[in-house]
Amino acid sequence: MSFTTLAEVSHPLAPPSSERATGDGPGGIVTRSGRFEQEQEALNLRNARMGAWFVMILVPLCSFLDWMAYPERYWEFLVLRLACAAGCVPLLLALNGSLGRKYCRAYPVILPLLPALMICFMIYLSGDPGSGYYAGLTLCIVATAFVFHWTFREIGITLGLVVLGYLAATLPNLREATDPRALGIFVNNTGFILLNCVVLYFGSRQHHAIRAREFESRCKVEEQREELAARNDELVETLNRLRETEAQLAQSEKLASIGRLGAGIVHEINNPLNYVKSAIYLLKKKGKAMPPEIAESVNRIAADIGEGIDRVAAIVSDLRTFAHPENRGVRPIDLHETSRKALRLLAKEISDRQVTLVDEIPPGIIAQGDENYLIQILLNLVQNSLDALAGRPGPTILIKAVETVNGVDLIVRDNGSGILKENLSKIFDPFFTTKQVGQGMGLGLSICFRLIQQMDGEVKIESEAGSHTQFTLSLKKPDNA
Repeated sequence: MSFTTLAEVSHPLAPPSSERATGDGPGGIVTRSGRFEQEQEALNLRNARMGAWFVMILVPLCSFLDWMAYPERYWEFLVLRLACAAGCVPLLLALNGSLGRKYCRAYPVILPLLPALMICFMIYLSGDPGSGYYAGLTLCIVATAFVFHWTFREIGITLGLVVLGYLAATLPNLREATDPRALGIFVNNTGFILLNCVVLYFGSRQHHAIRAREFESRCKVEEQREELAARNDELVETLNRLRETEAQLAQSEKLASIGRLGAGIVHEINNPLNYVKSAIYLLKKKGKAMPPEIAESVNRIAADIGEGIDRVAAIVSDLRTFAHPENRGVRPIDLHETSRKALRLLAKEISDRQVTLVDEIPPGIIAQGDENYLIQILLNLVQNSLDALAGRPGPTILIKAVETVNGVDLIVRDNGSGILKENLSKIFDPFFTTKQVGQGMGLGLSICFRLIQQMDGEVKIESEAGSHTQFTLSLKKPDNA
């Protein structure tokens, strides 16, 4: 049976064409038709198994009716009943194989016909044109109508064969009947069977229409559920993007405030530093006129002070970069070449620490950015990875570039100690650091954040403590790409 047969435009039970299709063309109908067929096949196989057991058990059990109605024919009828039950055995066995699935639509016709033909033969052998066994024929078709979901063709074939079998079994007995009431009883029984057939036929049509409407409604509900789930996923994704944007805006405001503060600090610190540097220069010059033992001590002290001043100067330089990042303007850059320049600067340190570097940036990947900015960012991220890999087994740093719909993602990933979950939201804050005192002042990632913003890009971090850390720099493609 084809589902399109149920839904012909001329059919009074056909749903509107917009409800029959799940796609933009006939493909939607085919899809639903195939699914409807699969459901019908599974239902028929299950009900056929149940119907076969009913026939195998109930038909022999009803032999007591033969003893009450036709005791002289009891043993003949018992053999017929056993033969009918035995005929269900191969049908039941075939249900477990491919043959049963292939001809599953034949079971709603064959199963009721087996006992019906047996009853017709018993009516013929009884020689009684008004045999009450006509009720058994009605029972067969009524029970089958409850067990199976008949199609119009199946019920028409089954009812037609049952009526023909009854007429073929009764008409020879009617010719030989001597009872004047035999014709009336025959007409009465035949009319009762035909009325049952009419009721079952139109009842099955209605039942079939209800199944078709239920299937259509179920398909609509599932489509609406899938659409709702898709919209829900889209909403969740939009909310996540909004949260990320809000976090980036908050971070930008925070960095802008710290930047303004840093600019003032740079100005205030630079002047005293220059005075101190001048004093150290004079101290070293005066030290040449001192006795050698005193001059050595003074020079050593001056050198220590100079080293401290150089460190303060480096911090001031970082603050200046953080407060006023130089905007050189973005342009198309080759990420492969840019990464090579950055990694060459750290090649010795990577080798000394015995870290495996996996570089998966193929030549020819172009992004919109500033080469100096990217080199500075990569140096900072790789240096942080090197620090996180200290003492870790199989230390590895992966650098790769992935082209996306909107641009290029530059990824730096390590299998280091990771970052605690509570620290992830603070990782780009100025002066936030988990390193020991003297090993860093916490400006590196903040500067990276500002630089990537200057290039109109984004930076994301994903980390798990004790497992890994991954930074993803999202850059735009050149306008002519």
